[in-house]
Amino acid sequence: MFDYRHSLKCVRFLSQFKIPRSDCLSYGPPRRVHDPKICSIQDKGLVLGVYFNENVKDEGAILTASAQKYDKQCGGKLWKQLKLTPIPRLGEYRIFYDLDSTYGFVAVAGLGTECLRFNSIEQLDESKEAIRIAAGIGAQALQKFKPSLIHVESFGNAEAAAEGATLSTWKFQEYKSPSSKEIFPPVKMELFDDCDFHGWKIGTLKAESQNLARFLQEMPPNRLNPTSFAKIAVELLCELNINVEVKTQGWAASHEMGGFVAIGKSSIQPPLYVEISYFGAEECTRPIVMIGKGVTFDSGSLDLKPLKDLIFMKGDMAGAACVVAITRAAAILKLPVNIRGILPLCELMPSGRSPKFGDIVSCAHGKSIHIRMPSREGRLLIADSLVYARNYWPKAILDIGTMSKELIYSLGGAACGCYTNSEELFCYVAAASSQTGDRIWRMPLWKYYEERIKDCETADVANASLDEYGDSPNCAAFLKQFVCDSKWLHFDTYNVAYTKGHDFPYLHRGMTGRPTRTVIEMMFQLLADSKL
Repeated sequence: MFDYRHSLKCVRFLSQFKIPRSDCLSYGPPRRVHDPKICSIQDKGLVLGVYFNENVKDEGAILTASAQKYDKQCGGKLWKQLKLTPIPRLGEYRIFYDLDSTYGFVAVAGLGTECLRFNSIEQLDESKEAIRIAAGIGAQALQKFKPSLIHVESFGNAEAAAEGATLSTWKFQEYKSPSSKEIFPPVKMELFDDCDFHGWKIGTLKAESQNLARFLQEMPPNRLNPTSFAKIAVELLCELNINVEVKTQGWAASHEMGGFVAIGKSSIQPPLYVEISYFGAEECTRPIVMIGKGVTFDSGSLDLKPLKDLIFMKGDMAGAACVVAITRAAAILKLPVNIRGILPLCELMPSGRSPKFGDIVSCAHGKSIHIRMPSREGRLLIADSLVYARNYWPKAILDIGTMSKELIYSLGGAACGCYTNSEELFCYVAAASSQTGDRIWRMPLWKYYEERIKDCETADVANASLDEYGDSPNCAAFLKQFVCDSKWLHFDTYNVAYTKGHDFPYLHRGMTGRPTRTVIEMMFQLLADSKL
């Protein structure tokens, strides 16, 4: 008979496997290490860069100077992990986590080759544009983690880095619920491992000015009508000692602004004529006059636009938004220049008071205008403003507006059309656009197109040609009739006012706010050469 009691003597229980305590250690609660660096929340981000040259046989990748310095600080972890992945090219990035005790996540963005310079064929400083792309995609990638702070290296140009990072992290979310998961709070960004804080500040201000223009363009038309636009202009500009005058339709009628009155009366929203004045130089200094088309919604009136175009017509006041943003930036920078901004604000709606096909209006210039197409309303507003601008004896006149859809088919989103009667102005704006990456392309201002808009039996000029094509140069030829002898620059921004998010990696889908940075840079260059 099996005796189980004898077998239990040979069995070892689990308690017998415990390691006995050492006599050298006193019994007590477990010890904890309190290191503030280790225990702190790592919610900061860092954007660094890497070059990659495909033509180099051995090691084609090289970290930027700031990235190499950081790599040494973290014991070579960055470069070791980066080599485990495909090296990011221009427009690509990699994210690494917990490399050191300061930054929870580090984005390494590709800059392309080190040999990028100014490209005369592209009319672009490709090095600065690569920096904007790298800083933009790096900061945008880290924004998803909702960091408390993002440090961005300069990549060799702090101004361009600030522009790319600031533009890429902005998105219109004014009317989304605060509890929405898609809401990204504003990100605080600072310059990393560089002392060019002045360049960083200038780049940030330029980008913020463009973001302001984007914000105004994105505002829904039931919230942004002529009256509310004027109120916003007063709130934004008066605090910077910029004078804002709001004038009514009656005032415009007394100044023989036939086109503005004809367009403005089509809507129940009263049209307003807003003038903004910034005096940064002596009172006797001749000003730059900037005119911005301010149609807060463009239905096309009786010439109703198709549905695929109507959904973007809330941004038809892009010119006025740019003028407000540019003037505000000039005041913040305290530029020694005088600026007069003219904003004809109105809605164009189909109603019993809408302009009709064949209407005749007159302007203070003494010329009569035949409204051949009511949907070409912007040129009527700017024509009246060009005549009015002569009262200020301007140094130069710049007008900005979304004029012709035709440029979408010829230029796409690469550049806005530019028309000018001054070679000097064109040289400055072309140089500025090549530095900002927001390029312009000169279009013809020939008598050939003037003959088209003068081909009218009932008035001096028509607001559109009888020809099917060439609407953008026809518009410029029409406006030229009201300029006289002033130096004049006309931006047709219809094709660049909206982006699907593919034209520039640092611009989200939506309204673009172009060409705000280009005009600011142009004023910098004019001031540097003592032309203002």
